Amino acid sequence: MPNGSRTVTLDEALAIALDHLKSGRLDEGEDLYARILDADPGNAEALHRMGFIAGRRGDMDRALDLLTRSVERTPDADALFNLGTLHHRALRTEEAIVAYRRALALRPDFPDAEYHLSEALQGAGRLDEALAVLGTLLDRHPHYPAGWRQHGDIEADLGRPGAAVHFYEMALALNPADDLSRERLARQEEAFQIRRAAMAARLPDGRHDLRDTTILIPFRADSDDRRRNLRWIVGFLLKHVDAILLIGEDKDGPSDVPDALGPELAARCRHLHLRGNDTPFTHKAHLINRMAEAADTPIVALHDTDIVVDPVQYVLARDAVRRGGGLVFPYNGLFFWIMGREVLRFGHTLSAAPLNAVCPRFPLMHRNSPGGGAFFDRERLLANGGYNEAFLSWGFEDDEIVERFRRLGLGVERVPGPLYHLEHARPANSSEQNPFFEANRAELERVRNADGEALRADIAAGRLRRPLLSSRDLAASPMG
Repeated sequence: MPNGSRTVTLDEALAIALDHLKSGRLDEGEDLYARILDADPGNAEALHRMGFIAGRRGDMDRALDLLTRSVERTPDADALFNLGTLHHRALRTEEAIVAYRRALALRPDFPDAEYHLSEALQGAGRLDEALAVLGTLLDRHPHYPAGWRQHGDIEADLGRPGAAVHFYEMALALNPADDLSRERLARQEEAFQIRRAAMAARLPDGRHDLRDTTILIPFRADSDDRRRNLRWIVGFLLKHVDAILLIGEDKDGPSDVPDALGPELAARCRHLHLRGNDTPFTHKAHLINRMAEAADTPIVALHDTDIVVDPVQYVLARDAVRRGGGLVFPYNGLFFWIMGREVLRFGHTLSAAPLNAVCPRFPLMHRNSPGGGAFFDRERLLANGGYNEAFLSWGFEDDEIVERFRRLGLGVERVPGPLYHLEHARPANSSEQNPFFEANRAELERVRNADGEALRADIAAGRLRRPLLSSRDLAASPMG
């Protein structure tokens, strides 16, 4: 390759081009790498560096093409790491994870790749793997501050503010200029103090005082798992909070609640039984509204049959409603699916603590779930339409009320900590196989496309209310 009075070798040209790159002379480096590729179109290092430059310039498609060609030609740890960061920035998280793991297979001691891999795994909800990667990273490189901060981020996600504070403090001890860790440390210190105050305010019997709250539990005995979960959830709530529990059913025939709960638990709950639904599908939205109307407390909390959160989170959600929150989720959006023997362990302990300890290894079903439970000011909920009774059986009713409350200017908030969902059989009533699923989806899209004025008109005209589901509706459905 010509260079003034002499011809440089390819290796010399690559070294000169890399020096340009390290010194920030991207134009010079790009020009020289282009000339190298003219002479050797498959040169893996030149493809890698040209891909890096394209990424720096924001040409992501070209960067991805060049880096992919480079690692196909000659797998290299740095090229795979840069390919992983491209996928990561484009939110192709699984592809990023594959690239980072390939980089680490070639260079096991690669702290930047381990750190970014842990971030990607966290983003994919694979928290146990993320923690394992961080454990290896910090064992080998205890002075890597970003790794400590990342560990703090995962602990904060899991609702463990005390642990999160420790990891952020480690990050700041290593890098006092780390503003991200400083900001997150302050938030977690505050969260820790709030949780501690809630624990200190418990009643003499150890329960949290939620006597201003009615917990609404809509129930349909569509499987043995569901009956079992109702019994355990009611036992859990009665053990940890002093609140009114109102269990609702919408079905013809005798109630299934007494058999599911047994006489002792059933006697400690209120019960609302709506008759007239002669289908195997629940009309959950209609039932919730009738339960809210029947409640006597200023605050109501929807609580699905199969969900568990740390009881402190109920207190935090209730307090947020007291401050004016429109819809407050008693969790941060993380929705773990708890399976197998841990479900049975919950039934024995009636405690969220073991679930918090093991949840990272279970599937994260959602990172920002709208379902499972929500706290409301009762009068505000009913004045703004309650739950939309156009939704039949299962699907999208929780998404809709979030969309509607936001468009009406009502706050939608979350409190720290995850939610745990106890596994159960999923017959048609609680799956996409129900005959109303697509109509529910269409109603959600209608609300998403409406503005606040149109929604207020719907509420005033009673268009979000309708009679209880019956077999006539089932016959008229597309699958009837």
